Amino acid sequence: MTLYLLIAAVLLAPVVIVVWLRERRLAARTRELRSVLDHADALEGELQECRARLREIPALVSHLPPAISLSAHATLTAEPAVQAALHDLLQHRLWLKQFGADASLEALRSASAALVQSRQKLAMQLTQLGAARAELVQANVEIERSAR
Repeated sequence: MTLYLLIAAVLLAPVVIVVWLRERRLAARTRELRSVLDHADALEGELQECRARLREIPALVSHLPPAISLSAHATLTAEPAVQAALHDLLQHRLWLKQFGADASLEALRSASAALVQSRQKLAMQLTQLGAARAELVQANVEIERSAR
């Protein structure tokens, strides 16, 4: 009887190891897919925030003298870039919907890394936009003071 149990254990051990490795790989893919989706959601939120901040600028620029408002209008050229980034993000989401379940772990890691890089670039641009907005607010305050 012990011999049969030993033979069964030896025969089943590779099956258990293969199943365990497969489950581990599937869990890694699931985690990476979730990471890609989380980064995509975060990037979309940040792009929407960027768009909202860009749309605040015309009201701030409208009270400035032409020389100052010209440089501020340059900031508004970012709106089409934000729209293009949202479009690209939609394309990535469609790709994930169609092929995400079958995508390799490497492809998912690459997509996640690309989203992280995009978010880092956008964070720098949001910081610059925040600084530009603060300067515009300060310029408007100074103009109002001088008008009094």
